[in-house]
Amino acid sequence: MDLIDLIETRRFLGSEFMMWLWFKSECYDGLMEVEEHGELEVLFDDALVLEAYLAETERNTFKGGAPAYSPEAKVALQQGKRVSRAKIRVIKDGREWLLTLKAEGLDFSSVKIPAVLSREEDEKFYERMYLVEELEDIINALYRTFIFTRLSPQWHEVMVPAMKTWIMAEDGVVPDVYPEAAEQQGPAMAKSA
Repeated sequence: MDLIDLIETRRFLGSEFMMWLWFKSECYDGLMEVEEHGELEVLFDDALVLEAYLAETERNTFKGGAPAYSPEAKVALQQGKRVSRAKIRVIKDGREWLLTLKAEGLDFSSVKIPAVLSREEDEKFYERMYLVEELEDIINALYRTFIFTRLSPQWHEVMVPAMKTWIMAEDGVVPDVYPEAAEQQGPAMAKSA
């Protein structure tokens, strides 16, 4: 299998990452502890696209309000559709970023950074670059936590059933539904080394 085939066979991880992030965000009302960044908020904002896994032409696009909390989005999940794109709001220390995250390649677009405080033009440039890098670092830290959890034996034993319960729940989720212990166990290979 060449590198291109290997990449293509792993594209589902982006969608799974966004599903896990949505699940965790909803369980904790967006508040989560992120490695190297401390406590911050990660919220699904006012745009969400769900697609059928095998038939990409079957797509639900939600705009306005809080579509991640809408019954229509839950019905789409129950029909087997997965997140392909979402507008996400990240809030850390009173600063707020907005971005559209695409599942297939975990690409960022429409990034809005917090207000720049520098007055000099060259300082503004460096501050903007720093803020973009900080956002990228936050998303990477979240993805590392997801991959750590995804490679854990707890993923299939605990996390997937909890996510299925969340998807099928008609009256919302209580915060203690999220299986926090599954994040802490880590990859099966690491335990045997």
